[in-house]
Amino acid sequence: MKTKIFSLLVVLFVFASNGQAQDYKSAIGAKLGYGLIASYKTFFNESSAVDIFGGLRWGGLAAGAYYEMHKPISSVDRLKWYWGLGGSFTTWSFGVGDIGYWELGASGVLGLDYSLDNIPLNLSVDWAPTIVVANNWGENWGLSRFRGGYGALTARYILSGKS
Repeated sequence: MKTKIFSLLVVLFVFASNGQAQDYKSAIGAKLGYGLIASYKTFFNESSAVDIFGGLRWGGLAAGAYYEMHKPISSVDRLKWYWGLGGSFTTWSFGVGDIGYWELGASGVLGLDYSLDNIPLNLSVDWAPTIVVANNWGENWGLSRFRGGYGALTARYILSGKS
């Protein structure tokens, strides 16, 4: 399933076109799939935005942000693909009395963003591969520091339209 989603995103990335304004200025909602995470997205201009997120994640907390560049997909109104960079901080524990773990990650993000026409709703799906740059559990550098399963389905209420 992950391979099919990644393949679709790559195809959309290759065939995307340039030059359309965003359909909204800012929106707030929830990311599902990486825990229950609140998300606030705001655009700086027609193509660049920041997505700030934080919330509960598998017995711990998660917080972070992505700087994203959006490009329209000319064949579908209000559908854009985006890519970006960012970082996250996550914690978790494996049981009562556990000291808990944390990690700091540097992430890339690749996704699709769609705004509905008649209601103030924005939907997006993304993949956010992450490399752990620091943690408190002494893991050595290597492939075990790569987290390829991060990503989310996000639904946001549009707070303001185009500026």
